Amino acid sequence: MSTELIKIDFTADQVELIKKQIAPQANDNELKLFLYQARRTGLDPLARQIYAIHRGGKMTIQTSIDGFRVIAERSGDYAGQDEAIFNEVDGKIISCKVTVYRFKGEQRYPAAVGVAYMAEYNAGGPMWSKMPHTMLSKCAEAVALRKAYPQDLSGIYTMDEMNQDELTETEKGL
Repeated sequence: MSTELIKIDFTADQVELIKKQIAPQANDNELKLFLYQARRTGLDPLARQIYAIHRGGKMTIQTSIDGFRVIAERSGDYAGQDEAIFNEVDGKIISCKVTVYRFKGEQRYPAAVGVAYMAEYNAGGPMWSKMPHTMLSKCAEAVALRKAYPQDLSGIYTMDEMNQDELTETEKGL
């Protein structure tokens, strides 16, 4: 397995497609910033690993949990994670904890723990209602991965963490 950052470059046609389909609200400077971040992280916007999201007239760059996993795996020392552990009271989910591991030589060690609280992440959208455990566990995993790989994931957030269910289809770029 290669641990090198995958060099992503975009043809003019791909940039136009990204502008129209992935980042339709981005102005020229925002598009340049988005493409820079995609290249920097080695994530492919056309594979829906990284997104340009607009809220309140401002663009944020977000990734999918799969994008986070790609970055961690590419490090060469990602050693997986434990199953999500949920804290529930009277049938209500309070929080979720995920531990991420890294290898140091042959030794596997806990690199970071991410805790996500339902009250802080639940946007009340359809996915949160339908699959609350899945949604909250993705948030906890993203927190843990960001803590374990700060150089690569600093300043990048998953859509699940950013309450994407509050966004319209246009804001999601869909």
